[in-house]
Amino acid sequence: MHNCVFFCLLLLTITISMGLVFHTAEAESISLSTNNDTFYLGDYIVAFGSVDTVFEDMPITLQVYYGSALIDVDQVPVASDGTFAARFNADGQQWKEEGTYSIRAFYTANIIAETTFEFYNEVADKSSAIFPVDIPNSGTFDVGYTIRGGEIKDIEMDLDRYALLIQTSMDSSGNIILKLPRESFDAQNDGNDETFIILISKENTSSENFIQAEYEEVGTSSEYRTIRIQLEEDDKWIEVIGTYIIPEFGSVVTIILIAAVASTIIISKSRLSIRYN
Repeated sequence: MHNCVFFCLLLLTITISMGLVFHTAEAESISLSTNNDTFYLGDYIVAFGSVDTVFEDMPITLQVYYGSALIDVDQVPVASDGTFAARFNADGQQWKEEGTYSIRAFYTANIIAETTFEFYNEVADKSSAIFPVDIPNSGTFDVGYTIRGGEIKDIEMDLDRYALLIQTSMDSSGNIILKLPRESFDAQNDGNDETFIILISKENTSSENFIQAEYEEVGTSSEYRTIRIQLEEDDKWIEVIGTYIIPEFGSVVTIILIAAVASTIIISKSRLSIRYN
């Protein structure tokens, strides 16, 4: 009798233990992303993701690091569908070093994920240098810029495509901020701002080498539009296509702009990415 009871208890213990092991094994992975790849002083960083299995009343812990230094930490609940999100403000005494930061997510001791982003102290809508762009037979106009990860070699005008062609030398991944003067270069239709078309090439200026890329508009005024473009190592050419260069050269409506670059976009691969705001 005692042996039977002992055997039953032992079997029950093994069954429960195996159930816990399998339950934990089901939650082996966790996804983690941020709403951008690059942030500046004062920006809000949104870290979001999901877990395979939700443990009741168990929050997820997110920690922001610069190297081994802990910058910020937060605990947020996990929704019933396994998703979570936390927001960090990149401001204060802790945010003084520029470079690569990491966010680590912990959901039980064995479920950990990590992602990285770049952080800079500069204000996003200000330029740190000026590049004079030649206007055929008409002087120059200035484009303000800040570039991370490389340098600008040249900026040329393409009047036929209503575009600025920027030659870069990128030693690492980074970004370029362009402060574009509206009176000289813009993308508009009936007085309303339109989206610039951004094409990037790692090879040369042949159209089949360009791929379409996204940009972020970080500053807008009556005189300037300031855009930020993420760049990769070895990117060599950036084409920014608008609807006019210098008003006296004429303007085109958006449908003509789209037709002018349609063939390039169709044959090129896209590196557009989703942004969560």
